Amino acid sequence: MNDTLPRIGFGTWKLKNDPDTTFIVEEAIRAGYALIDTASSYQNEQAIGNAIARCDRSKIIVSGKLWNDDREDVAEACDRTIRNLKCEYLDVYLMHWPASKAVHDDWEKINLSVWRQMEELVYSGKVRYIGVSNFKVNQLESLMASCRIRPFVNQIEHHPGFNQQDIVEYCKTNNIIVQAWSPFRSGRSLKKKEVISVAGKYGRTPAQIILKWCIQDGIIPIVKSTSPDRMRSNLDLDFELSEEDMVFMNSLPYLGSSGLDSETLTLFG
Repeated sequence: MNDTLPRIGFGTWKLKNDPDTTFIVEEAIRAGYALIDTASSYQNEQAIGNAIARCDRSKIIVSGKLWNDDREDVAEACDRTIRNLKCEYLDVYLMHWPASKAVHDDWEKINLSVWRQMEELVYSGKVRYIGVSNFKVNQLESLMASCRIRPFVNQIEHHPGFNQQDIVEYCKTNNIIVQAWSPFRSGRSLKKKEVISVAGKYGRTPAQIILKWCIQDGIIPIVKSTSPDRMRSNLDLDFELSEEDMVFMNSLPYLGSSGLDSETLTLFG
């Protein structure tokens, strides 16, 4: 795993834009999270910015995402996010979704146009690293064929029984960091008997098993909790899964997913 990013990140999806969220993010930073992940579409950047402003910015990796409605003016969208998050720059900025071929015949052209604008953010110093989210292999290949700056990160849905191994392997081969959104599948994965059985072997929680599985496979999980105790528990990963259990976790059959396929999306493609 690239040493630039912490091995685990704190996610903020579904947190409201209110003082409670500011408190939650502050608690996460106090617990030891050094990567805060958000997106303009979450509509909570101001609350997160209030938390970041009260912390040592130099010790926090701040990651934002560009929403599809802002593809025409990426610089303005990035400036707005920087203002909201009360940062002078972003450490990481991701294209939240690729253009869907189900909506756009010229999806490749759209993605490259957005990427060109994101590259300019790096050249101007507004962003340190740029990446993508929800990109499949063919979408990455199309972008990589013409990019000047290669994607630093690809954040994808990744959890037990839905590890998208083809994307993971492509990213590893091309030195693209993989981040996992929804590693617990909104809590559903924590109730799977397969995960519970592995947790019992180690005397650990199902959450700790899933997070360790991701990390040992070189993937950065993005995890969210509003409980300070669970925040700390999710960072208590001082153990190793056996090779046998890693193979077991990676070989689980399909156990469900969000169903959001970036090639067939029509809702916000």
